[in-house]
Amino acid sequence: MRSTFKATVIMLLRTPSALVWALAFPVLMATLFMFMFSSMRNDGSVDAVPVAVVADATWDDSMFAEAVSALADEGGDVSGDDSGAALLAVTEVETLAEARDLLDTGEVDGVFRVDDAGEVQLTVAPEYSSAHQGDRGRSYGINRSILETVASSYIQSEALLEDLVARDPSALSDPQVVERALSLAADTEHISLTRGTPDETVRYYYALMGMATMFVAQLSMIAVSNIRPTASAVAARRCIAGTSRIRQLAGALLGSWALSAIFLSVAFAFIRFVVGIDFEGREGLCLLALAAGACMATGLGALVGSLPLKGSATSGSGILTGLTCVLSIFAGLYGEPTMKLADSIARAVPVSAWINPTKLVCDLFYSLYFYESLVPFAARLLACVAWGAVLFACAAPLFRRHRYAHL
Repeated sequence: MRSTFKATVIMLLRTPSALVWALAFPVLMATLFMFMFSSMRNDGSVDAVPVAVVADATWDDSMFAEAVSALADEGGDVSGDDSGAALLAVTEVETLAEARDLLDTGEVDGVFRVDDAGEVQLTVAPEYSSAHQGDRGRSYGINRSILETVASSYIQSEALLEDLVARDPSALSDPQVVERALSLAADTEHISLTRGTPDETVRYYYALMGMATMFVAQLSMIAVSNIRPTASAVAARRCIAGTSRIRQLAGALLGSWALSAIFLSVAFAFIRFVVGIDFEGREGLCLLALAAGACMATGLGALVGSLPLKGSATSGSGILTGLTCVLSIFAGLYGEPTMKLADSIARAVPVSAWINPTKLVCDLFYSLYFYESLVPFAARLLACVAWGAVLFACAAPLFRRHRYAHL
């Protein structure tokens, strides 16, 4: 069995198709995803909102100008929090007409001005402006809410001070009273529903790892096909040797499983360190998950390789490739529509997530991302190993009992 293990590893490393599908393909797909999703990922920081101000005499005399200036300074905000980043990117213009031109061209998302009565006015970008188009359009809604909050907070604070003066003019002599009246501070507790910073793109990388796990089934399929007596003269000599077929099969599967786990680990390392997907210190558990997924994929490849197919490895490769592509639909790999379809099916038929190998591996990573408890992870890990054992149990009698007219 040891010689079969060694021969299997050497043979697979010399097989171009095995290296392409099991090693190169996941890395190439992860690279493609990295460029596709680069604009969707963020580091948790908020970009400064571009806004124009009509800097006339009325503006200069208003307290609102000082508030906007504080928000435009790096590290300053209304609550006094030194965040190190400006909330507003201010462009000063002399007239409202100039400000509207900036709005129309999409250079700013809003215009602040103070009218002759001292009232704060906010003008937002019209729907036909470029602020509503493309990447800007996705962030415009948030930027508009920020500008509206800034204006409304100032107006509320101003009204509160006027009411305070009307009730007790002497209250303004106590700075602490004014500070408490205008304070927006509140006790907050940071709670995350996931272990890491929420990132909508991680689901696609998890689905990719599920697809990659299915593709490494090609290794065990090729390994089993190559030890069938009709595969080559060497395989024929092995058939009539003293080593039993089950021991030959076991050696071939151990070799392909070890190589599968290594290839998946390489793809995982690329996603972790090159793409930058954070697994919040659970990298060791992720590698364990990939080893279990490789066990399941090895069993599947052994079953397909043991089938009496014409064309042997070529036919088996076509079956596994087609099966992988179809099952990846139900893991949500091909975009948002398939992701919604996968979620709908998982909710309607929960058992489908346990019988789809791609979805099962995908959920292994989900369980580490969403749950502090390791119970969901352990359940899916055992399911992967159990599927591997069941598939091997089905492949072994097929391989052992197959008869040949001649060698």
